[in-house]
Amino acid sequence: MSLPRSTRLSDPGVIRKVLAQRPKTTKYIAAHLLGEEGVGFALTVPKKLAKRAVDRNRIKRLMREIYRSSPVLTNQQLVVLRLRKKIGDKTKNRLRESERKEIRFELQSLALGK
Repeated sequence: MSLPRSTRLSDPGVIRKVLAQRPKTTKYIAAHLLGEEGVGFALTVPKKLAKRAVDRNRIKRLMREIYRSSPVLTNQQLVVLRLRKKIGDKTKNRLRESERKEIRFELQSLALGK
C-alpha cells in the first residue's frame, strides 16, 4: 500500500534542500529531517547499493512501514530516508536475513528518535 499523495515529496528542489541537512545515520540508513515547511516523506534505495529489485522493494516497504507507525518521524516536517551502504556484498548481491533484521532495527531506532 502506498503513502497518501499529500505526504509524498516529489519536488526535486525541496528534496535537495532536505538532503542538504546533516542526517541522523546508522550503519545502513541515513535520515534527513527538515522541520520548516509542509509535511512530506521521500525515500531512496539506489540500484548501485542494492542490486536486486526484490531487495530494493523490501527495504522501501520497511521504510514506509516504519514511517507510518512512527509519531516521531511524522511529527518532523520533511523526511528523506536513504540507504547509505551497499548490501549483499558477500552473498551475490542478495539481502541476507541478518541484514534485513539489522535494517529493521535501525529504522525502528530512528523512528523512536534515539
